[in-house]
Amino acid sequence: MNAMEKRYTFEVVLNLENNYYTTNLMAGYGSTPDNAMDNLKAKLNNQFMMLKEDNYNFTIGSIKHITP
Repeated sequence: MNAMEKRYTFEVVLNLENNYYTTNLMAGYGSTPDNAMDNLKAKLNNQFMMLKEDNYNFTIGSIKHITP
């Protein structure tokens, strides 16, 4: 993280075989909320690729910026 990046909080809805789970993640880093959301999506998708190797089918249902 460089000096221009900030941490943002997102509400993330995950879909695992048509079961939806909602969690708040304070894991988005970027210069703007949109940039941080893109970075978070890329990290989640990378993790999902590893889970697919173990026969889990996660997808992102939605991501919403909720930093106060």
